[in-house]
Amino acid sequence: MKTERMFSILIYLLQKKKISAEELASKFEVSKRTIYRDIDALSSIGIPIISYLGKNGGFTLVDNYQLDKFTFNEEEKKFLLEGLSLKNELFDNQQLSTLQRKLELLKENKEVAHANISISSSTLHRETIEEETKVKIKNILSIIEQGNKICISYVSQTANISNRIIRPIKLNFMNGSWYVEAYCESREALRLFKLTRIRSMEIIHDKTRHTYIEKAEIPTSMTAKMETITLLFSKSELGKLYDFFTEDEILVFEDGRVNVTFTYDTNKNLLPFLLMFGRHVKILSPQWLKNKYMDEIKFIYES
Repeated sequence: MKTERMFSILIYLLQKKKISAEELASKFEVSKRTIYRDIDALSSIGIPIISYLGKNGGFTLVDNYQLDKFTFNEEEKKFLLEGLSLKNELFDNQQLSTLQRKLELLKENKEVAHANISISSSTLHRETIEEETKVKIKNILSIIEQGNKICISYVSQTANISNRIIRPIKLNFMNGSWYVEAYCESREALRLFKLTRIRSMEIIHDKTRHTYIEKAEIPTSMTAKMETITLLFSKSELGKLYDFFTEDEILVFEDGRVNVTFTYDTNKNLLPFLLMFGRHVKILSPQWLKNKYMDEIKFIYES
């Protein structure tokens, strides 16, 4: 991507006395014209680049220029390195390794960086779905940068399958899932599309610029409707409950049973969570949730 390439060019300029357009073009497998455009872009944001013409020409930085004077101090560089070590959905392993090596070149202290944070996944999706989502994210980011539209096949929450022509605006991470905020031509408005429900994408090369409303309208199904839920768990479930509830929401009785009271968005289906505890959970309130839970148990038993 252009931003990453420009950042890399800046690092090369910091490391080398002088580097030619031919050498940079070869490094990044682009044309010299692209390199000249990147150099112009860097100069336009205040990077003091000196250009030398002729046979032995090239680019360099003014002698007293220090990157960390206008970007990152050592603590910020360390923070960025640790951030890159989070194996999130935005990067595949090769991208992470490349970005980490490039950022390491900026560190004054050359010791090997050991990240204090490690995350294997920020969602509950299976590994294969995570990898599929990474590919979608990478493709959508490229489409956003290029300003194109895409035709998607989309499965709604109610299992309705439709084809939409959308122009992606940005990616959002909400409630453990990735969404693309995009202008939907059929709705003539901004909408959110969950990436796991996008089953196919076809690029439409149309860079016509439009003005959109500032924020996507969140579908009614995503507008929170909070209600107080009270549950009773067996004492054997206490450790597991701290994965989902705060100290203030948990009350342990003398006999070891656990009362949990919390507020929850009733638009979201709580039944799969409750079924995970089997016979170790009892719904105290509200009544409608008890009824839905019993209906679900009955349906599973009879099917």
